[in-house]
Amino acid sequence: MTRAREFGTRAAPGLLFAALVLAVYADPVFTGRNFSGRDLIAYNLPMEKSIHDAYGRGRLPVWSAGVSGGRPLAPNPNAGALYPVRILLSPLPFPLAMRLYPVLHWIAAGLGVLALLLTLGRSRAAAWVGAATYAFSGVSVAELFFPHIQPGMTLLPWILWAVARPAAAPWRRVLPLGFLFALDLLAADVFTCGLAIGSAVLWILFEQPQPARARALAVLAAGVALGALAAAPQILATMLWIPFTNRAVLGMKLADTIYFSIHPLRLLELVIPYPFGDAWDMTNASLWGWSLFRGRPLGIFNTLYCGAFAVMALVWTRQSREPGARFSRWLLAAAVALSVPAALLPLPWAAGIASPVPLRNPEKLAVAFVLGLAILAAIAFDRLRTDGRSRRGALAVGAGLALAAAGAYLLPDAAARVALGVIGGDPAAAGARARASLPGALAEAGLLWMASLWAADRLWQGRRRAVAAAALVLTLVPIAANRPIARTFSEAAVFGPTAFARHVAKSDPAGDYRTLGESFFLGPSALAQKQSDGTLIFSDLSRRAWTHHAATLWERGTVINEDFDVGDLSRTESLRRLSGMATGFRDSEAFFGTLGLRYGIRFRDQTTPIAGYERVGGDLLQDWDEHRRAYPDVRLLERWRETPGAVEALRAIPQLGHGEIVLETGEDRAGAARGGTVRAVEKTPERMVLDLDLPQASWLFVLRAFWPYRTLELDGSPVGAVPAQLGFSGVPIPAGRSRLVWREELPGIGISRWGPLLFGMIVAGLLVAHSRRRTT
Repeated sequence: MTRAREFGTRAAPGLLFAALVLAVYADPVFTGRNFSGRDLIAYNLPMEKSIHDAYGRGRLPVWSAGVSGGRPLAPNPNAGALYPVRILLSPLPFPLAMRLYPVLHWIAAGLGVLALLLTLGRSRAAAWVGAATYAFSGVSVAELFFPHIQPGMTLLPWILWAVARPAAAPWRRVLPLGFLFALDLLAADVFTCGLAIGSAVLWILFEQPQPARARALAVLAAGVALGALAAAPQILATMLWIPFTNRAVLGMKLADTIYFSIHPLRLLELVIPYPFGDAWDMTNASLWGWSLFRGRPLGIFNTLYCGAFAVMALVWTRQSREPGARFSRWLLAAAVALSVPAALLPLPWAAGIASPVPLRNPEKLAVAFVLGLAILAAIAFDRLRTDGRSRRGALAVGAGLALAAAGAYLLPDAAARVALGVIGGDPAAAGARARASLPGALAEAGLLWMASLWAADRLWQGRRRAVAAAALVLTLVPIAANRPIARTFSEAAVFGPTAFARHVAKSDPAGDYRTLGESFFLGPSALAQKQSDGTLIFSDLSRRAWTHHAATLWERGTVINEDFDVGDLSRTESLRRLSGMATGFRDSEAFFGTLGLRYGIRFRDQTTPIAGYERVGGDLLQDWDEHRRAYPDVRLLERWRETPGAVEALRAIPQLGHGEIVLETGEDRAGAARGGTVRAVEKTPERMVLDLDLPQASWLFVLRAFWPYRTLELDGSPVGAVPAQLGFSGVPIPAGRSRLVWREELPGIGISRWGPLLFGMIVAGLLVAHSRRRTT
C-alpha cells in the first residue's frame, strides 16, 4: 500500500465525519442563516463581536466599550479573547464567523473522540459511533449557545488522546499535551480546564499500569506547564483582573455557585430526551419542569440525551476491563458526585453561605457525562459483535416507554398529575403543558430506544452490512433528537438593529452617548414578559430592553446593565446599586445625565419614565425617551468635587448638580473651570487620541472604568488618572493645547509575553534535538 493510499485510509473516517457534520448543519453553513437563542444575543454574541472587531482592527481585544460604560475584555476569562480560533476567524464577516465557529468545534470534537477510540484499539465503526454520541449529544449541541465554554468540550477528548497515545519518548507526549493545554487555557474557561486536567489524572490512575503512573503524571504536569507558558498572557491578565471584580471584593454566595446544577430527576434525560417539555423549542409555554431548574424553564443544556445506546452500553459494560471502560465509569461517577447533589441544596439556605470558590454552574460537568458514555458506547459496539448477551432488560425498558406513552395519551390528566407530583410542580400553572408534552416525549423516547436496540441486535449478526446499518442508526438517533436544538434564523433577525437602535445611531452618529434600559428599574411589565416568553427565550427581550449586552452588536452601549458574568469591576457594581436607589427619586436626573445616558427605552405599560427622561417616539411595544441634559462620554468638566476616597465620593454623588463629577483626588474641595474643546482624532476601544484646548486647567472625564492597566500620555509625558463618579476615570489637563494618547493594555503583558516566547523556544529545541538524533 502506498503512503498516499495508507493516509487516505486512515483519514477517511475523519473526513466522512466532517462531511456528516457539515451536512447536518448545512442550513447555517450554506444558506446564510445564523444560530440564535438562549444567551447568545443577550451576552455571548456581543462579546464575540467586540473580540472579532478588535482583531479586525489589528489590535488585541483588551477592552469592551459598550458594556457597563466600558470594562476590561481580554482579562475576563469568560471571553477567551486570546483563543486562536477567534483570531483565525476574524478576517471573515462576523455573522459568517459565528456560523462557522460552533460547526468547526463539533467537527473537531468528533475527530478527537475518533482519534482517542482508535488509539484504544476500537474498530473504526465503533469509534464512529462514539464520535457521533459525543458530538451530537444534547450537551454538545447546546454548547453552541455558550461559545466561551465550547472549546473546552472540543479539546477534552484530544487531551485524553494525547495522554493515552503510545509514545517511546516522553517529549512526544509532552509536546501535544502542551499545545492542547495552551489552547484550553487560552479559551480560559476554568471549569473545562479543570475538567481536562482531572480527566487526564483519572485516565492515568485507571488506565495506566502502576509502574508507569508516576512517569505519566510527570509528563502530564510538564504538558500543563508548557501549555501555561503559551497561555501566560491570559493567565496573568486574569489573575491581575480578579482582585478588582465584584465577585472578588464581595465574594459569591453558595446559592450563586450551585444555581445551575443537575437535579437527579434530570438523569431521565439520558433515556427521554425532553421529559419536562419541548426544551428544543425554547419557549416558556412549552416547558413545565420549572421546579427542577430552580424556577427557570431549563438548565444550561437543553437535554443530557446522547442516544439510547449509550445508556444500554453503561449497563452492558459495567464489568468491562477493556481500555477506557474503568476510566469512563469513574468519570461518570465523579461528574455525578460533583454536579448532582448540589441541586438538592435549598437555595434560601445556600444564600447565606459564602461560596468556597468564586465559580458557578456545576452543570458544565455534564460534558464528562457524555464523554464517558461515548467511550462506553464504542466499547459495547465492538463487544456486541462477538457477545450474544441477553437484551431482555433493554427490551423491557422499550416496552415500558411504549406503555407509558400510551397511558399519557389515553389518560393525560392522570399522567400530568403523577408527573407534577413527582417533581413538585404546580398543576394549575404547568398541568396543561405537561398534558400536552408527555405523550410525545415518551413516544419519541420509546421509538429512539427501540431503534437503538434494533441496531444492537444487528451487531450480533456480524455481517459488514449489518454492522454498517447499526452504525448508521446509532448515528441518526442523537441527531434526530438533538438537531432541533440548533435553531437558525435569518441574519437580519439575529444581527439587524431594532428601530430604536437605528434611531439612536441617526441621532448620535459619533457614539458619544449611552442608553438606559429603563425597564431594569420600572417594575414588572406584561409586555416585557411576553417578549421573554418568545421562541428564542430572552433573545427578543434582549434586543429590545437594553438591559443586557445586545447593543454592542450595533456598536452602541449601556452603563447600567445586567452583569451576566459577574465580571464588572467592584466600583461599577457599587454605582449600579446606587442607580437603583436613584430611580426612586424624581430629582435624580443629574445622576443619569452625568453618565452619558441620553437615551432611554421602556415598555408601553411602564407609563412613567425615569426622572429626566421625556418621550420622543416609540412603537406599538415600547416608548423611546431622551434625557433633557445628558453629557457626552468624553468631556472637559466645568464643575467638579474632589474627595479623599471612595466612601466620600459615594456620599457626594446624590448632591451633585448637572454635569458635575466627583473625583477621588485625596483632597476635599470643589472646583470649576471655563469650558474647552475636545476633538477625537481616534476613538476605538483599545486606543484614543484626543486633541484638547482649554482656557484654564480642568479635568477630562472619560466614561471608562477606572483601572490601573492602561497608559496615558499627555504630549508624550505620562499622566495619571483618578476615579471619577466612583466607577470611571478623570484625567487632569493643563490650560492650553495638548494631545492625550490613551492606550488600554493587557494586564501583565510586559512579563507574560515571555511565556509564549519560552514555549516556542522549548518546542523548537525539542524538535531540533529530535532531528539531530534521527540524522545521527
